[in-house]
Amino acid sequence: MRTTLKRGIGQAAGPNGNGHSAAPPLFGPITRYRQPDPPRGSLIGLLLRGFGWLVLAVAVLGAGAAGGLYLYTHESVAALKAKDKPTVEAGSKLQVLKSPSQPAIALIAGYDHRAGTGTKSLVGSNSDTLMLVRADPTNHTLSLLSFPRDLYVNIYCHGDVVYTQSRINSAWSICPGNNGPSATLNTVEHLTHLPINYLITLDFHAFKQLVNQLHGVYLNVDRRYFIAPHTGTSAINLHPGYQKLDGGQALSYVRFRHFDSDIYRTGRQQLFIEALKSRLRTQLSLSKLPLELPKLIHVLKNNLEYVKAGGGQVSLSELESYLGIAYHLPPGHLFRNQIPIQDFHYFVTAGGADVESAPAGAIAAAVHNFLKPDITEPKRLSAQLLGHRKKPSTKKKHPLPKSHVSVLVLNAGHVAGEASNTTYLLTQRGYVTKTLPPTVAANAPTVERDTTVYYDPVQPNAKQAAQQLRPLFGPHSHVAQMTTAIAAYAKEAGNPLTIVTVGSSFGGKLVVPHRVKLPPPTPAQVSPGLSATAPRLRGLAHRVHFPVYAPHRIAQYSQLSSQEGVRVFKPVKHRHEVVLSFVLPSGNQYWQIEETDWTSAPILANPTDQFVYHHRKFLLYTTGGAIQMVVLRTPKASYWVVNTILNQLSNSSMLAIAKSLAPLGR
Repeated sequence: MRTTLKRGIGQAAGPNGNGHSAAPPLFGPITRYRQPDPPRGSLIGLLLRGFGWLVLAVAVLGAGAAGGLYLYTHESVAALKAKDKPTVEAGSKLQVLKSPSQPAIALIAGYDHRAGTGTKSLVGSNSDTLMLVRADPTNHTLSLLSFPRDLYVNIYCHGDVVYTQSRINSAWSICPGNNGPSATLNTVEHLTHLPINYLITLDFHAFKQLVNQLHGVYLNVDRRYFIAPHTGTSAINLHPGYQKLDGGQALSYVRFRHFDSDIYRTGRQQLFIEALKSRLRTQLSLSKLPLELPKLIHVLKNNLEYVKAGGGQVSLSELESYLGIAYHLPPGHLFRNQIPIQDFHYFVTAGGADVESAPAGAIAAAVHNFLKPDITEPKRLSAQLLGHRKKPSTKKKHPLPKSHVSVLVLNAGHVAGEASNTTYLLTQRGYVTKTLPPTVAANAPTVERDTTVYYDPVQPNAKQAAQQLRPLFGPHSHVAQMTTAIAAYAKEAGNPLTIVTVGSSFGGKLVVPHRVKLPPPTPAQVSPGLSATAPRLRGLAHRVHFPVYAPHRIAQYSQLSSQEGVRVFKPVKHRHEVVLSFVLPSGNQYWQIEETDWTSAPILANPTDQFVYHHRKFLLYTTGGAIQMVVLRTPKASYWVVNTILNQLSNSSMLAIAKSLAPLGR
């Protein structure tokens, strides 16, 4: 068999990159090897995954925040594509992605109403929410970064020229030329120095209708909220506890900021995203899909628009890559990022406006955490707090020095030059890279979705070298022994320990582990709590059908709220809940203890870890290095300790309170 392979830099004109049929030199009978194709997801599965992020985006809108979008059919995609001139023009400022396997960033802009279409479509509307959402297919994470609407920043209407200084949300309305979307995008990019790939705009009307179409969303309300109607301020009437909210109630909760601040509102918005995601999974099950999905699409059609970099329509590969992450997010892979509340400086402008500013370093740190989510954080946090013992194992091998790991890269994807680019990246990190002779193209025998790190079974340490390389190529990669076809390439390249065939799912960048430094553990700041809670609980025990527990420890200086500090209600039919709401000395920070026989509550799904203390089982729910909730599980009920909206109780305090829960004595 005659071969006419020419040296190349990766797949370009076809499976072998040069437009001609070819094969690597072989010694013996020709055997064709092919990795099995990944199982194709059903259409319904794809629709569910994608629509998950769309609902997330609309939800965040009302929260003044958002999460993403999904389009049911080709026609639905076209219907949601931006039509008004200001939003379409903003698309020219977005950054084009090379491949859907790369991480993508969307800016979600929620505003109060849609005034029409065309060049004047956004006149009279106000941007109420700005949130960045980053979906990363390489490690299956979803990161959120919220900005308070009153954050005082430089406003960029056009290019790099500062137009004025004002609230960040004012870029939507004060720039000349009705170019609110472009000005908002430009201002956020200058603030964060992030490349943004998608812009999604949505209004609050869609949010209310969507939540109602989902028949409500279960959400934990941290305290009593009440503002009477017709007072000149948005009305709200919510009671504390984990409960179902309709569209109007949910919108009033996520937009509320009158007795705390805009910082707490962004926290409420991010908590709402988690609640909506949980509701979405139950309401858009396969049995309910035919009835519910058309209604949801109808709601979104006139109230949500998107524009992508380079214009055009969102492709199915983009939907599968990005939106599927939101629907099937692993525990601990949703990262909520904000500028820490202690870093804000509050002041009044010369015009009398109450605003807040933050140092450039605090903004940069929040952006860094947004870009570098640490998926090892929950396990490391558990090890720090609970002292988890490592499982007995064989003696761990020391990692091989990078200078002892030799590797040849072949292109098994569709992007021209991927083998050359990846070889350069590995060389920069200190690995010994090999190349093929000029007559042999650096293309794998077949095109594959996944990346495979092959090792030479004859050479010592080759398998260990492959195992060390694999994490650099993300979750869609695996280790395998060299096949006959791959071994032929190895011989041409001087027999390296490993050969990497870079698949189409590789995003062009090595996955370098990023570890967030955990804060050192601090002593629990708690005080005796039985005397403050037991008398109130004894009067309610007969109204529920499970043992009532009382905390022997509560957060230091906290006390039961004067407004429904203790409440008993039914969150669902035939189930009871007792909720204790505590207020800290600041007067606007609330934490809770909740007790219920509703053991299948959606909020309890997907804990990040669990542990046993004094023969009792506890579940941990963490985010960003902080414990959001600790749950004591018993056969008859569960007992929750819920942190403040911004997780201001220390981890040690949360654990101390949970461990102190005990049956109420008579």
